[in-house]
Amino acid sequence: MGNLGYGAYPTHPGEVIKDEIEERGISQRQLAEKTGLAYSVVNEILNAHRPLTARTALMFEAALDLPADSLMYLQTKYNMHTARKDSALTNILNNIRKVAAVL
Repeated sequence: MGNLGYGAYPTHPGEVIKDEIEERGISQRQLAEKTGLAYSVVNEILNAHRPLTARTALMFEAALDLPADSLMYLQTKYNMHTARKDSALTNILNNIRKVAAVL
């Protein structure tokens, strides 16, 4: 199927947000206060340990003027890449394809 034009490693939206606040001189703690999110939540998102949700994307959009839909697009690409690397899911998908091939 190829890689559909995506790089080998998709960017988690937290990386974009982290770069943005570093460029602006805003700390993670300040961003947490500005958005009303717990510092631990912001830190986990910015370090790609927690997925961005539509709700948090809209909060970051309001705080940083980063388009929420673009952030969510990055999250979707990241999620798909992660899912495709999951060997257990790959086995399930292969079994589904075998069954579907005979239908």
